[in-house]
Amino acid sequence: MQFCQPEHTTAQGAVMIIHGGYWREKYRADLGLPLAQDLAQRGIPAYNLEYRRGPGSAAKMLADARLALGLIKEEGPITLIGHSAGAQLACVLAASDPRVSQVISQAGVLDLEWARRLKLSDGAVDELLADAPMAMYSPVELWPSTARVVIFHGRDDQDVPVKIARLAADKAAAVGQEYRFALFASDHYTWIDPHSSQWAACVAALSPLHY
Repeated sequence: MQFCQPEHTTAQGAVMIIHGGYWREKYRADLGLPLAQDLAQRGIPAYNLEYRRGPGSAAKMLADARLALGLIKEEGPITLIGHSAGAQLACVLAASDPRVSQVISQAGVLDLEWARRLKLSDGAVDELLADAPMAMYSPVELWPSTARVVIFHGRDDQDVPVKIARLAADKAAAVGQEYRFALFASDHYTWIDPHSSQWAACVAALSPLHY
């Protein structure tokens, strides 16, 4: 895990960035590093998580995320910002650890059953789970959790269809999960551009929790 320390801390607590990549090994934490660096420049302590990926890695990646969360030294609220598959891991981690105050899902894979039905990324869900029970790792099956969930998604997303986000928002409302849902005119990758208006929306969602 990489720690990006602000020169002058102006925020309470900390933020952890969790990169995506459909749980495959070739996608690494360098995807999330620009976001963590941007947060540090804004005075927010930011951690950039790396975790084990690959076939059957569901339990291993959750163990890595739990270990990393325990290393955060700042007191105060913790927000997890997860992109794509990283949002799935962020929600699962939040459901198992009350230290997490908020999850911001950037184009998140929040419903593994629908992701499986749609055969997203050539069967990535089955590859991830192997013999692991889906109910333990599908965010919508773990709600309500104590962490607020912000569901941000692009209308033009071709990698994780907007249907996934709409279904997740419906499930959150049905089970009493605290949530916010917003759609943007964006694709799947705009979220991880620190110069984009979509990333600016994620930064804005850190208030008033961290400021």
